[in-house]
Amino acid sequence: MPPVIQPIDALWHCLCPSFVRRSLATTLRIPSFARSRFGQCLGASPSSAHRTSSRLQRPLNPPVYDSQPKLRRADASHGFLHTPQDAHKSTDPIGPLKKAKKSKSSRYEELRRASNKGEYLQVQDIVRGLIQEGAESPTARIYTALLLANTSAEYGSPLEVQRLLQEMKDEGIPTDSAIYHAALKVLAVHPDYILRNVILEELEQRWLTLTDDGWHDVIVGLLRDRQIEMAMEKLEHMQRERMNIRSWLHDLIIYTLCDAEEFEEVLKVMRYRFHQGELNISGTLWSYILDTASKSLHHEATLYAWRKRVETDYLNPPSGVCVNVLNTAARHGNFRLATDVFRILGRRASTLQLCNYEAILEAYMNSSDLRTALTILTVMASGGVQPEEATTRPIYLYLRESPSRPSEALSILRDFKDAQRIIPTVAINCILEASIHQNDLASAIEAYKVLHTFCPAGPTTATFNVLFRGCSKASRKDLAMFLASEMLALKIPPDALTYDRLILVCIDGRGRDDYADAFQYFEEMKAMGWWPRRGTLVAMVKRCCEDGDERVFALVEEMEGRGMDVVGVQRWVAESWKGNEEARKARETVQG
Repeated sequence: MPPVIQPIDALWHCLCPSFVRRSLATTLRIPSFARSRFGQCLGASPSSAHRTSSRLQRPLNPPVYDSQPKLRRADASHGFLHTPQDAHKSTDPIGPLKKAKKSKSSRYEELRRASNKGEYLQVQDIVRGLIQEGAESPTARIYTALLLANTSAEYGSPLEVQRLLQEMKDEGIPTDSAIYHAALKVLAVHPDYILRNVILEELEQRWLTLTDDGWHDVIVGLLRDRQIEMAMEKLEHMQRERMNIRSWLHDLIIYTLCDAEEFEEVLKVMRYRFHQGELNISGTLWSYILDTASKSLHHEATLYAWRKRVETDYLNPPSGVCVNVLNTAARHGNFRLATDVFRILGRRASTLQLCNYEAILEAYMNSSDLRTALTILTVMASGGVQPEEATTRPIYLYLRESPSRPSEALSILRDFKDAQRIIPTVAINCILEASIHQNDLASAIEAYKVLHTFCPAGPTTATFNVLFRGCSKASRKDLAMFLASEMLALKIPPDALTYDRLILVCIDGRGRDDYADAFQYFEEMKAMGWWPRRGTLVAMVKRCCEDGDERVFALVEEMEGRGMDVVGVQRWVAESWKGNEEARKARETVQG
């Protein structure tokens, strides 16, 4: 017959104050979770973890009453028993203890609330109190609370979860569905891919069903592990099974997908939410989708967010996002979207900048809308934003694809001139450049002739540089000299490119005078502190070798003195020189 265990409660200590149960450490076994490094008291510093652990391993003395009587606690800092301040005034020795000691059901309710909130230290204190005060043996309910306590971002750990699960197996405590789901909830905060798979396999082997909350925790853990594809597979499974997917999980998935620039998946999730009738989607989430998608120049996702929120006036994006959307529209040729962005930017006090106009112009040119693109140039000129040569690059790329397009653009500008619009010079320069690319110098000259009537600002240095290029390709030195004299008459200053192309025009001429003019322009260019391009210098070297001009050696030396690679040039001179013997000796001297 087993021996009768006499309960040692508060009444026993009150009636026998001199009794001290020395065998408490053997009759009340404290489980290892109360001795772990995670079982510190509330307010204890991490540095004192070893002291707390050693203190818990020692036998705990129960409260001892003196002859007054007065409640004494072995360690008041643990907070296992809360003594009212006026307890010593009571004549009833049992009354204070009844007020201080909570019922077991209330302690379990407090334990449930604390564990659900992830209050790690409080859960440890409550469990320690249940074990020590009520002689409570460890149960699955207590282990569940200890597991949930590890959802604390500060104190939780997947290693602690693994240790608690192993301890339950060692103690023979069966693990149920609540235990596994508590562990999965912890792994959603502190991910551990291997432990999660082990738990899922055990659930499947024991034919335990994963609840909706469990699916949420699994997906969150996968997202934290950056296992995005596996998380999307789990989400699709939940969708097929028509589970209740909470909005916060959808939001978390979309934020993660946006960070990974997986905007195709973002669109799938958002469309699914709309199909399910979910309309109260966070405005912050919409803003994040629009910002990240436009920054990545993803057209479909940007357009989707813009139509759902901006066009319906639910969202007023900042100017930086509008610029990104404008760039996205320009890249994909969506001029309607670009125009809508301009509509929003036009409402604001800030002035539209050159880059904004360039983006919308590129959008129209990507959609082959030449008239609107040229209209934007006139709008810029009227608004005080002067377009640059780089602004017209999309128009130039479009015009040079067909010989008929430059004349079409000139006809459009003629209509603008009749409508008394301000036409910037870069518009004509673009047409000139496209005509030169088509080797149509005559059409370029015709466009140049109407430039003075179309553009109030008149020609610029870039205008003549384009024409000089055409003269060089057509070997028209006479026309180039006429344009150079007109340039001087209009007092338009030349630049390095002007001299460079004049040199090329003179080198291409067959006459000796043409060749001399090239060196004259070369000397003027050096006097102004400029230096020709490498291709121009090589052309000069070749022409000198053909004519046997000894100045080639000085030119090669000067090229080498400026740090240019002349090994190939010297080899070409040695092989192609056509001068006399004295010049050949001079060449050998230079090579030596």
